[in-house]
Amino acid sequence: MRVLLLAVVATVAAAAGAATRPPAVAGSFYAADAVRLRSEIESMLRAAPMRPAAKALVVPHAGFAYSGPTAAAGFAAFTGAGLERVILLGPSHHRSFEGGALPAADIASFATPLGEVPLDREALAALGGHPDFAGPTAAHGPEHCLEVELPFLQVVAPGARIVPILVGAGTSAEQAQRMARALAPLLHERSAVVVSSDFTHHGSRYGWTPFAGPDLAEQLLRLGRATAGRLAAIDPVGFTRQIEVSGDTVCGARPAIVLAELLAHAFDGGGELVELTTSGHRTGSWELSVTYAAVVFTGSWTPWREPPAAPRLPELTPAAGAQLAALARAALESYLHHDGSLAERYAALRSPEAAHCLAGAFVTLNHRGLEPGTPGRLRACMGVVEAEQPIEKAVVQAAVWAAQDPRFPRLRADELDGLELDVSVLSPARRVAGPEAIRVGVHGVILEKNGHRALFLPQVAVEQGWDRDTMLSELARKAGLRADGWRQGARFEVFTAQVFGEAR
Repeated sequence: MRVLLLAVVATVAAAAGAATRPPAVAGSFYAADAVRLRSEIESMLRAAPMRPAAKALVVPHAGFAYSGPTAAAGFAAFTGAGLERVILLGPSHHRSFEGGALPAADIASFATPLGEVPLDREALAALGGHPDFAGPTAAHGPEHCLEVELPFLQVVAPGARIVPILVGAGTSAEQAQRMARALAPLLHERSAVVVSSDFTHHGSRYGWTPFAGPDLAEQLLRLGRATAGRLAAIDPVGFTRQIEVSGDTVCGARPAIVLAELLAHAFDGGGELVELTTSGHRTGSWELSVTYAAVVFTGSWTPWREPPAAPRLPELTPAAGAQLAALARAALESYLHHDGSLAERYAALRSPEAAHCLAGAFVTLNHRGLEPGTPGRLRACMGVVEAEQPIEKAVVQAAVWAAQDPRFPRLRADELDGLELDVSVLSPARRVAGPEAIRVGVHGVILEKNGHRALFLPQVAVEQGWDRDTMLSELARKAGLRADGWRQGARFEVFTAQVFGEAR
């Protein structure tokens, strides 16, 4: 009896110490009156097409007048699913941090006008000691992005407990994958994940205005379709690169990457972009516009699968090389035009096994129509020497760096059509004893002396008609040394390159 009495007292004490997070945006983002709120949600759900039961969603978090129907298009896939646990992931609009932020330990529920939604304390306790979920609990106080999803959940999954997690803007891709791995054991047949994110924010108030003209609405939809499409394809790499290179202003990019990693490693199924619109389509004005997407994932959760080890660099086929060159041009187009070209190119990538190999890569831009060796032919050449990342990442990075080659003015978008592009895929560099080991036309060369360093690709000497000594003299000058600086005290590394041009 004494043990039972103590247990009852402990339970009562725990309940007495529990707190509820009150709604922060009821009456502004959605109706504060419970009857009206439920009626509006049920009406939006009735208008949404019925879909197979989903395990994960990406839905918007603007005011219901703007994004409610789009959110309903996603949440309709939870109807009748009997969900017991829903992990909510969203961005923090008020605090800057890395990783995930959980609610304060004394919070037992989140409230809306429809009542209280209980937190899944067991799941939160499992995450509580994880270093990647140590963000500031106070970030939840004023945050709206998770709250606006709750009324939908209260209607379509009234028995579910929630695991609310805010993901900081400083979260790296590596950290996002670790977070996904920590979340995987929490997922079972009656659990689901919801990512709360709006997509492109366009307009002067958002500080991002790359698009203009009478087709502005279509430009925004094309970008949103491309970016959200990489999520629907469960492509964390393509989605991440598209955001990084184009600058697309997706507020929930980091939580979306966590979901993409989770789906890529612990899910058997597929995704679909079921609705895409903008606030302009609701208001008729695109002066300030936010894009809204609903992405639905159907399938089943699985145990976590470790990614396979990166394969060794093979001899690439011409077709694989052309794919890499096309990827480089798409990266330049997305970087300069802020469009969806890179995401669309990832969707068309047909040599993923080659793209995942570790290798260095350079992107060379030349003025079209000028022969090799012609003065002024080179427009830019930049790259990644070390074979420490997948080829696709090295190529995309090299392309963006080429647009910023410090030896030339920054690349302009209107120059692209007048440039031809080559991608050089590098073997690992190895040190050689001296110049006599260097083979002109076969070896690229890295020269290093007294803190000075410079590199020539293998094709440079051939295009310029240089012999070995002339090439090394030019390389010394490029490194900031005297022309004969290579003759004493210099270190040399050599590498080979597979060079691919664009298929035109």
